[in-house]
Amino acid sequence: MNIRPDDFVLEIGSGHNPKARSDVLCDKFIGDDEQRGGAIVTDRPMVEADGQFLPFADQAFDYVICSHVLEHVEDPAQLIAELERVACRGYIETPSEIGERIYGWHYHNWVVNLVDGCLMLQKNKKNSQFGQLFHRLAVTDKHWKRFHITHHNLFLVQYEWKDKIDYKILLEHESALDLECHDTLDRLVASDGNVQNEWLLLLKSAVPRGIVSRAKSLLTKGKSRQTKTLQEILVCPQCKGEITWKAHSLHCKTCEQTYRIVDGIPRFTF
Repeated sequence: MNIRPDDFVLEIGSGHNPKARSDVLCDKFIGDDEQRGGAIVTDRPMVEADGQFLPFADQAFDYVICSHVLEHVEDPAQLIAELERVACRGYIETPSEIGERIYGWHYHNWVVNLVDGCLMLQKNKKNSQFGQLFHRLAVTDKHWKRFHITHHNLFLVQYEWKDKIDYKILLEHESALDLECHDTLDRLVASDGNVQNEWLLLLKSAVPRGIVSRAKSLLTKGKSRQTKTLQEILVCPQCKGEITWKAHSLHCKTCEQTYRIVDGIPRFTF
């Protein structure tokens, strides 16, 4: 990710393992761990909100990270529009279609491919052929785990954007992935041959997530760059109107909606 030293960064769907560089965290399910790998981390300014209805002012951020969220939402076009509204640059990461076919997450609504710099989205038919088999192998089989780590480009879509996000929502009969096409196969198996990068990935995977999270928290606390407060950037997620702060709630002056503040975290979900 090409984040500049002075960028003000939002992370959507930060979950249990937020990026060290993120200044503000946003997650839809603070109290529900079903769709993530651990308990929520709230070590910096945070809000509970749906990424499709972000409670932030236009262009409040320089960069927005949206990792493993796009495949979950009901309306990807709405989420993409919100990303472009709150920041001018960002990073999107999702499982690839190969990853979806092998692992089959039942709570993913969309299958995503990246073709010639364009995100191609299609409704997920949720017909996994392998059940939990490869989830189990990822935990118990060192050879499969190594293959997954060293060939992560097969299993992930990684897309960085500026100004506009190039995407297309495919019809049910359309397909973005033809595994009988030689050009497609060449693209999928292409590798940069960077051995150092391979070992770095393996080393990173060997470090327990708890240690990684604590290290990120320490790095976050030690930063000295200028940031903005939530009071400066929050708006009503529904109408984008101005909000007023009270001790335990937020109130929109435009649509008269009231939102709770629980444990110091503004809650914009119902």
